[in-house]
Amino acid sequence: MFHTRTSIINMALMRCGAPGVTAGFQGSPAAQTAEGAYDRVLAYCLGLHPWRFALRRVLLAQATEAPDGLHRHAYPLPADCLRVVNAHTDGERVAAWEVLGGKLLCDAAPLSLTYVHAGVPAYPDAFADVVAWRLAFEISPYMEQGGQAQAYLEMFERALDKARTENDLGNRPARVAVSPFLQERRVD
Repeated sequence: MFHTRTSIINMALMRCGAPGVTAGFQGSPAAQTAEGAYDRVLAYCLGLHPWRFALRRVLLAQATEAPDGLHRHAYPLPADCLRVVNAHTDGERVAAWEVLGGKLLCDAAPLSLTYVHAGVPAYPDAFADVVAWRLAFEISPYMEQGGQAQAYLEMFERALDKARTENDLGNRPARVAVSPFLQERRVD
């Protein structure tokens, strides 16, 4: 299942004990606080890991102005780039590059970039859980004087570990190793 902005905000509000909202966000002060924090929290969570669902690959055009003097080439980053995952030239991974002032600087040309982008319309369950817990953590001081903030932060960290693991496995179920002892006694 995939989640949208509204469903993630509703999850965060539910975790804080506040009533949910509809797509109009004409709701309570808690809903307005969640709405105000959502974009910042989403960008933060997207930037934490190279999420497979948010990856994009593009061929970058070189900048017209000269690079910083340490590198031969400068490439403006796409406007929706939150995190650079890797850079390639002619099928080879570029080992040395840096991001400075909205540009990727390196000695390679031409350059293909893989990055995490901000324009994802819907999010998988595990990632939506991460965003909802982080959003609950961010808005909790405004809702309940921060009483549950530490618990929300711990749940965010657990959800993040789980989501990273699922992402890195490629959403394929892990094979469970069965001992020879149990395999012999298995009843089908």
